[in-house]
Amino acid sequence: FVDLEGTQFTHEMIEIGAYVAYLDDDLHIKKHDKGFSTYVKATNPIGRVVENMTGITEKTLKTKGVSFPAAMTLFQKYLRKNKNNCIFVTFGNHDLVIVNKSVYYSGDASKEFAHTINKEYLDFSQFLSTYIKDPNGNPYSLTNYLKVFGVPFEGRAHDALTDALNLMDLYNAFLDHPEIVEEEYKKVLCKMHHLPAPI
Repeated sequence: FVDLEGTQFTHEMIEIGAYVAYLDDDLHIKKHDKGFSTYVKATNPIGRVVENMTGITEKTLKTKGVSFPAAMTLFQKYLRKNKNNCIFVTFGNHDLVIVNKSVYYSGDASKEFAHTINKEYLDFSQFLSTYIKDPNGNPYSLTNYLKVFGVPFEGRAHDALTDALNLMDLYNAFLDHPEIVEEEYKKVLCKMHHLPAPI
């Protein structure tokens, strides 16, 4: 379960948060590792909107950040043997944009691991929005999807590690509450006017 924060205009990575989770045969989480997080130095400015949203400043990156190649090395060390045998679960596809833009702006970054992330990822928001949508037919935010399942949001939004944890909680809630998924999916089906009325 991965969440990334990026710069406002160039979409370079400034923070990564992740949890490795191990699934049983029914795809439920049986255990998870301690989370991983690090700040990542960008080659371009963060942008005021992102600074206000995340609380991450240029000083934060200067004093606590590592280069993008170093961040990817640390992330791979955290994944250990799971690196080539896992799915990177994100909420939305913007995290892939951040990975790819960071590779582009960091000339000495390895493209191999970035390719692995692009190839082996699941946008859980896209999957979930097939079954559950807001009254206007749009996907919910991570916070509002958690509300649908009655799960409180933990921590502060737009903190990468916090968002990764809440994404993991959302995954658990989806599997633990099929009755909620069923009821919400009925609402979605009722708005599909191309289906025959009895359905």
